[in-house]
Amino acid sequence: MKLKVLPPTLRKNNHYLILDVKSEVEMSKDDMVAPIWDACIRFWGENASSNFNLWVMRHYFLGRKGEKNEAFFNYKTIVRCGRGYEDDVRAAFSTLTRYNRKRISINTIGISGTVKSGIKKFVETDGFAVDKY
Repeated sequence: MKLKVLPPTLRKNNHYLILDVKSEVEMSKDDMVAPIWDACIRFWGENASSNFNLWVMRHYFLGRKGEKNEAFFNYKTIVRCGRGYEDDVRAAFSTLTRYNRKRISINTIGISGTVKSGIKKFVETDGFAVDKY
């Protein structure tokens, strides 16, 4: 028997946070999951963080910037979040300054209702072309 998909009216609504991430070490999409969840759990606890419905949707590498001694990797990341919890998640991200003894900075650039519009508004504006949506 095939499982039934929930109709759109019964699904949870999501918003997408577009993040500017700067890190001392190279990070993949899978590496971004741990600091994001760690920041939310440390700031809000496990019970509240479970309501956030966090998920890393996209992760774009923009390049390496800075001088030789103070070089950092720059990324744009799109994170799914439950509607109504955007400010809570942003507050948790602002508390994160180090992860695994390496400096990391996460700033929220914007909030979008869809991934496609978030890419158009906030990722492609920096001269970084994205091939697929």
